Amino acid sequence: MWRVSAAGVDRTHGWRVAALIAVIGFQLRSIIVGVSPVLPELRADLHLSFSATGALTAIPVLGLGAAAVPGALLVNRFGPRKVIGFATFGLGLAALLRLTPPLPYSLFVWTAVLALLIAAAQPAVAVSIRTWFPDRIQQTSTIYAMSLGLGALAGATLSVYLLPLGGWRGTFIVWAILALLGAAIWNWKAPGRGSLHESVPHGLGRLVRDPKVWHVAALFGGQSLVFYGGVTWIPFLLRGYSHAYLALVLFLFQAVSLPLTATLATTRRSWATSRWWYVGGGVFMSIGSIGFMVGLTGLAWIWAPLTGLGNSMVFAGTNSLPAILAHDPSDVAGYTALTLTAGYGFAFFGPLIWGLLLDHTGLITSPFWIISAAALVTTFLGVTLSPTGCPAAAGY
Repeated sequence: MWRVSAAGVDRTHGWRVAALIAVIGFQLRSIIVGVSPVLPELRADLHLSFSATGALTAIPVLGLGAAAVPGALLVNRFGPRKVIGFATFGLGLAALLRLTPPLPYSLFVWTAVLALLIAAAQPAVAVSIRTWFPDRIQQTSTIYAMSLGLGALAGATLSVYLLPLGGWRGTFIVWAILALLGAAIWNWKAPGRGSLHESVPHGLGRLVRDPKVWHVAALFGGQSLVFYGGVTWIPFLLRGYSHAYLALVLFLFQAVSLPLTATLATTRRSWATSRWWYVGGGVFMSIGSIGFMVGLTGLAWIWAPLTGLGNSMVFAGTNSLPAILAHDPSDVAGYTALTLTAGYGFAFFGPLIWGLLLDHTGLITSPFWIISAAALVTTFLGVTLSPTGCPAAAGY
């Protein structure tokens, strides 16, 4: 078992602990995003409307926001290690239970449960990073963001090729098994097993009154709406194309995050607190989303990486900001939870409205009206961001 002191994890084993965090991050996205590429097959098999299909994306987003604050309370009460271990195991189990009768009702119920478990795990990861890597917060947060991107990339691109293993049901089983394996590795190797955790105050009331929290939350919400909009509706927008073209576009949408986050993980420059970083991300998202909105599907291979690059820039930054801006380590879980709650709450309404628009207009590009608007709003939020007085500046 690797030692943890007041200065964090021993540097000799730091990369191994960062790898453990990356394993967890992979599971927190692959199970959700892995659904989107097989939505057309799932919809046809279960005879769902477009509105109900959109709800399969909306429910996880709602759950990710709804359970973040309770998750922060659990982290402060039981410690991040236990919360992450329990939540990841439950995630894999809930992913399997989505396939139990009666379908499609169990699909919606257990999708909500797994989203709640992911929401509980995310504040715990932020606390683990601040506790175990106090002098490398931005770098380790970027490694975590990269693992989320890898999970999303794998879910978005591999699910199509997993269809021969048993249709859309077979893809669900594959991602669930991986989550159970990830939980086993975490419970076996994560630092702090058997150590006592002292309950800490959450300070949510004070954080609620901090406007900076809500600004970060709005940035996070804008990129979330663009991301989940893309992975949900690009498969429908490209329905007339081959599976290979769809897989390529979804791959490009996700893959651009990897070289970006890999580069960011090696730098200590404080890019996460730069307003121009978020402006640039918003501009890239806007260009790509508008390309989809006007129906230029033949150029989807251009719009996808542009949108994905901008999305990755904003996500990587907002993923780091709570741990950087929190004035005290005990505030990290609450700061992260409020950011996720408000951000995912904002993004929740997107999939529902997208489905309603598509059902009523019949225009396959109509969901991108809202997606493009969210990208433009994110650009404006970047211009007005002012993250001054960062307490954890030493953790860049």
